[in-house]
Amino acid sequence: MRVPARTRARGLSVSPIAAIACATACGPSVLTQALQQHAEGGYSPTELAQPIGSLRAAQRYNSPMPDQQPNAWIPQPLRRLGGLALTLALNRLLALDPDARAAVGKLEGRRIGVHLRGPEIAFAIAARNGTLQIEPPPDGGDDGSVNDFEVNATPGALLAMALGRGDGARPAGPAGKVDIAGDAELAHRVQQLARDYKPDFEAAFAAVFGEVAGTAIARALHDAARWAGQGAKHFRDDGVDWLRDEARLTVPPTEMNAFLDDVDTLRERTERLAARIQRLGDRKP
Repeated sequence: MRVPARTRARGLSVSPIAAIACATACGPSVLTQALQQHAEGGYSPTELAQPIGSLRAAQRYNSPMPDQQPNAWIPQPLRRLGGLALTLALNRLLALDPDARAAVGKLEGRRIGVHLRGPEIAFAIAARNGTLQIEPPPDGGDDGSVNDFEVNATPGALLAMALGRGDGARPAGPAGKVDIAGDAELAHRVQQLARDYKPDFEAAFAAVFGEVAGTAIARALHDAARWAGQGAKHFRDDGVDWLRDEARLTVPPTEMNAFLDDVDTLRERTERLAARIQRLGDRKP
């Protein structure tokens, strides 16, 4: 005798759509059991066709997209041109600080990999003959080039870390995550080099505009950059305070920590209660 459209499992009434949804969420083996139930006369083909088709469409929609390879969207000529431009810019900046140039000379032959998440740009910075050279990322070690350590971050995170290198204060909120992996000693040396970098912009402007005008221009630009940095910091702090205290769109750290502590306490009590119920169930004959 055919089972009605609403089946019963342990005395509970279950619709076909709910049964197939539960089976798909639990795994392929449970879905197979649901289909076997249909073969035995549990569900009609019309009842099964619509939920299965909808669930398969949802699975295709929610399936993870393939990861984009770094530099895949950049044409090969633009890669070489960008590498040459970045090499020139880095060495121009390096020439403004003799101490930094000497420190780079001690890193001869070392190689740093950089991966910018978001735009998906990857390259390597290598110390060659006392200069910094932009090179393509290693191709799995097949070309003989291996990074000594790698930096994986968003452009905003790297920029925030670079702008905040000398103020000695931690930002109120992270602009992004910076992952560093590889030679810890080399990473520390590079961090020390970046922290101690002090370019002599006055000498650079004086060489182009003369001693008097170049020095004045360099000092004016330095003051403007410092004013802009302080203004951006105040704007950020005021924005965070307004979002947290006035608009209440963000949660203060103290309230968030208290909430997380309550969640941990509730989880521990739930686990203890589940263990007690399990022991009581084991005692029954």
